[in-house]
Order: sequence, then structure tokens, then C-alpha cells
Amino acid sequence: MRRLSLVGRVVVLASAVAMVVVLVVASSLIAIVSLRHAEARESRAKDVTAATLMLQSIAADLEASLRGFAITGNAQFRSRFNAADKELPAAFQQLTKLVEDDPQQLHRAEDAQGLLNRYVSDVALPIIEIIRPVNAKAAQSQAADELEKQSANEIRDELDTILNTEQARSAARASHARDLARASIVGGSVALVLSAALVLLFGAWVARQVAAPVRRTSEAAAQVAAGHLDVRVEEHGAGEVGALVSAFNSMTRALEHNQEELLAQNKLLRESEEHKRDLISMVSHEIRTPLASVCGFTSLLLEREFPREEERRYLEIIDQQARRLASIAGDFLDVKLLEGGGMTLDRAPFDLVDLTREQANLFFSHSSHLLELDLPDDPVVVDGDRDRIAQVIGNLLSNAIKYSPPGAGVRVVLSQDDGRARLAVADEGMGIPPGDRSRVFEKFYRGSEAASAIGGTGLGLAVAREIVTSHGGEIDVESEMSRGSTFTVELPVGAVAE
Repeated sequence: MRRLSLVGRVVVLASAVAMVVVLVVASSLIAIVSLRHAEARESRAKDVTAATLMLQSIAADLEASLRGFAITGNAQFRSRFNAADKELPAAFQQLTKLVEDDPQQLHRAEDAQGLLNRYVSDVALPIIEIIRPVNAKAAQSQAADELEKQSANEIRDELDTILNTEQARSAARASHARDLARASIVGGSVALVLSAALVLLFGAWVARQVAAPVRRTSEAAAQVAAGHLDVRVEEHGAGEVGALVSAFNSMTRALEHNQEELLAQNKLLRESEEHKRDLISMVSHEIRTPLASVCGFTSLLLEREFPREEERRYLEIIDQQARRLASIAGDFLDVKLLEGGGMTLDRAPFDLVDLTREQANLFFSHSSHLLELDLPDDPVVVDGDRDRIAQVIGNLLSNAIKYSPPGAGVRVVLSQDDGRARLAVADEGMGIPPGDRSRVFEKFYRGSEAASAIGGTGLGLAVAREIVTSHGGEIDVESEMSRGSTFTVELPVGAVAE
């Protein structure tokens, strides 16, 4: 039944009920037909009994008329005898017609007819026509002798046998008819009870397998319409109803998943809008100062003549601010490339020791901070984009200088272990609050204390993380408030180029 569809199950159950009803009707028809046959046989038995009784009456009339005429000689008895004798053929004809399909009874009827005919021809007629007119006493004696009694007894016995047989059969048929009627009543009652039980079971099955799941699904649909997308319906039902419930659950799961995606996208859109506002504010703040310096000192140099040393100092300021603008523009370009998946890496083996020393000399040549370099004597070869890794190291060194007080120390340590190159940049700056450490690598994010004290775009660490990750490496930070921060970069070591 589990493999059948709902329509198939309904057809099977309806067929079972129909079969039971057909059995009830068929048993009733069989009982009716059987009762009619029994009634017909009973009626025929009654007719046979009546015909037999008629023959017994005629035989008794014949015997009584014969004796009366032999004793009295009264013509009235002769007339009664003749009348009874004339009734014999018709009576026997009626009896033989009734029992013609019963060989045993037919044989008995024919025997009785032969006995009566012989009784009339061999006993009665000689007494009436020959002996009585000549010798009345002899006729009386002949009518009462043993031969006459024997013939009469044989006739009565044969007719009694026919009569008793029919009565016995009639009783048996009546008993069979009663048994059949009783069995039909019992069978019909059982069939009716079974039909009622099947109908009730069918109704219960429909209520449980069809109505209940549909009702639960309807209630769940109302809850979904009210906005409760986490509602689920127990997947229980027959055939198509079970498929409907399963489809409903699939629909609600899809709706819930889509809602979660929409909420997540909405959250991202809100964050993006906030980032855009922050970006506009930051850009207007970060670009305004270097642009003002570049424009102002350029105008001074164009409008006035300055001593060579002072002119050189102004040009250095212009160069510094221009580099700052270029750095900001580079950060924005890198973020655009990262978000669009457009950054490509020009991989080639290079020595990370030389690159670290080069970047340290570049950033600390004009800085008041104290640099401590701890680099290995042997080369540490990395297979990657040298310029992008230089950008990462430069960002870390720039942040160490930017977020440390003048004269503070910056320690740079490079080591190699287990096929990994590990570069650590430690400063003695203000440190990063615990709540900000997990977000320092997010785009445009800057801690509240850093944003208020030191300028920046909040893009450098985000770009650095993307570059390191694209090289199969990792970047992490450890910090302690008022004691400084340590940024660590791990990169896989590549083979030395030939």
C-alpha cells in the first residue's frame, strides 16, 4: 500500500467495500433464489401429497363400494364404484406428471397404478359383474377373503410409501430452507457489519492520511503568510498528500533560506552604505591636507624666489605629500582590484631577506625611530610577487612608525622553520584595544582611538591580508595596550631559482 498513489489506495479501498457489498447482495440473491426453489419444491411436494391422498381416497372408495355392493347389492354402491373407477386414470395421470422427474416416486406411482388396475380388473369387477348376480354369499365371501385384503393392503402400502417419502422430503427441504435462510441472515449480517467497518476504516484512513495533513498544511500556510518561515509540517500522508507536504516543507525551507540571504545582503548593503559614507568623509579629510600642502607650497615656489636650502625643503614637503596622495590612491586601486577579482600576481622566486632589508632602509632612512633588524645570514627564498610582498612589508613598517611615539623602537625579525618563512614586526606604540583586534583587517575599519589620533584610510591591512592569503600565507596580530603590537606574516618557502 505504501507504494501506491493516493488514487490507487482509494481505488483499492473502494473496491474492497464494493466487493463486500456485492457479496452481501449476491448472498441475499442466492438466499432468495434458494428459498424460492425450496418453496417450489415444497409446493410440488404438497401437490404430490394431495394427489396421493386423492388416490388413497379413490382406492378407499373402490374398496368400500365393492364391499357394500357385495353385501347389499345396492346399485348406489355400484354407481360409486364406477365413479371412483372413472377417476383413477385422471388421478394417476396427475400423480405421474408431478413425479415424472423423480424416477423412484414415478416407479412407485406406476406400481400403485398397476396394483389398482389389477385390483379393479382381477378382484372388483369379477365380484360385481359375475359373482354377485349369481351368488350373493359367494360375492360377500369373495369380497372379504384374503386376496382382496392383500390387494387392498398392497395398494395402501404403495400409496403410503409415496406419501411418506414426499412428507419426509418436504420436511428435509423445509429444514434445509430454514438452515439456508438462517445462514443467509448470518452471512448478510456479517457482511453488513464488515461493510460498515470498512466504511468506518476508510473514513478514518481518509481523515488521518488526507484530511489531517491537508489541515496541518493549511494551518502552516497561514503561519507562512503571517511571516513565520521557520514553520514545518510533519511529513506524513498518503501518496500525493505526502508529496504535497514534502513540497510545502521544501518551499518553506527555500523561502527561509532566501530570507536569510536577503537579510544578509541587506546587512551587507547597510554596511556598504556606512563604508561609503566613511570613505567619503575619510577621503575628504585625508586628501584635503596633502592637496593643500602641495598646492600651497607649489604656489609659493612659483610666486617667490627662495634660497636654495629653503626651496629644497619646500620641494621635499611637496614630494612627501604627493607620495602620500599616491599611497592613498594605490590603496583604493588595490581594494577595487581585490573586490573585482582583478589582482594578478607576477610570481617569481626572490630573497625575502634582501626585500626586508631594502624596505627597512627605505622607511627608516629619515625616521627618528630605532630599528632593530634580526635577519638570517642565508637567503630565504619565496616564490611570489616581489612587489606585492614589498607592499605588505612596507605597510607593516609604516604602521609601526605611524602608531609609535618618536624615538620608540621597532623590531623586525625574519626566521624560517618547517618550510615557512615568518616575518614579525613589533612596535612600542599605543596598542590595539581587544575589541578592535578581530576587525583590524577589515576594509575601511579603523579603531576609534587610532582614527581620532592618526590619519589613515583603513585599507592597508585589508590589502596586506589579501596579498598574503593569495600567496598561501597567513597574517596575524598580537597586541597589548600601551605596550605595542606585533604583526606576523607567514609565507610558504619556494625553491631557489637556478
